[in-house]
Amino acid sequence: MQAVVSLLDDHYYRLTEALWRELETQFGVCGVYSTPHPHFSYHVARSYDRDALASRLDRFVRAASPFQVRTTGLGIFTGTSPVLYIPIVRDLALSQFHQALWSELAACASGSLAYYGPEQWLPHITIGVGDIHHDLLAAVVRLLSERDFRWTITIDNLAFVEEDAVQGQRLAFKLAFGGG
Repeated sequence: MQAVVSLLDDHYYRLTEALWRELETQFGVCGVYSTPHPHFSYHVARSYDRDALASRLDRFVRAASPFQVRTTGLGIFTGTSPVLYIPIVRDLALSQFHQALWSELAACASGSLAYYGPEQWLPHITIGVGDIHHDLLAAVVRLLSERDFRWTITIDNLAFVEEDAVQGQRLAFKLAFGGG
């Protein structure tokens, strides 16, 4: 899978990495390192036309200005392999940004995941995935439940994450808003 994401600003990038390290130390949870860059995703697909993607994203970021997102609490995607995450508040401005980006990327993506489409998208920062079983989940939530996850994060970039046969998920490129 490949994805168009925003990396978190420096402060929250480091804070998320520290949280990942703490969960690894305390519980052996390290599945989140399969995508080792603290981020949230806008669009995920089986593949993209790389040249068309780069051109479209370059145009898109030139017109974009930095904005802030807010987070709150903890969330769990349930199922046989639960995912623990920090939810991002989906306000009107973020929804409009996502809709515009989704529309821009539709023409250069193959196998887009509907889960990330405008009707279903739930923006989030993953903090545990792949190796949190149900019994462990309760202990992790207990540890984190008294923490304040009301963050305000400045978003100033779009990035492309792709699958590499050797490295797994890797950051292919990052573009700053305003073309900077």
